[in-house]
Amino acid sequence: MKIVYHAENGMDANIVKGVIESAGIFAQVRGEGLQGAVGEAAAMNNVKVWVNDEDYAAAREIINDWQSAEFVSDEADLFADDEDVYHEPAQSESHLVRDVCIAVVIVLLFVAATIKF
Repeated sequence: MKIVYHAENGMDANIVKGVIESAGIFAQVRGEGLQGAVGEAAAMNNVKVWVNDEDYAAAREIINDWQSAEFVSDEADLFADDEDVYHEPAQSESHLVRDVCIAVVIVLLFVAATIKF
């Protein structure tokens, strides 16, 4: 087996592994366990993606294509011409505080009602 990719961390390695495997090539991530043993910073660039020797060239080409690809969002122009789209307003933090306070008051009232004096 050969190292086809030196990853920055385990997440980076697993993304590349998934890209390679989506093309039908077996890949392994090695060194990911180092992050837990020596810490995130110390394990940087020690996580590697390995492939079989005969798959190295194809995997390297897949990685190069993936790294040079530009992200294009399929949803970028989805609603560009549609002015009637309704967007639910995000609940503000004050509403959240209000809702939590109401819940606390209800619980306190329930507890007070069940206590026998």
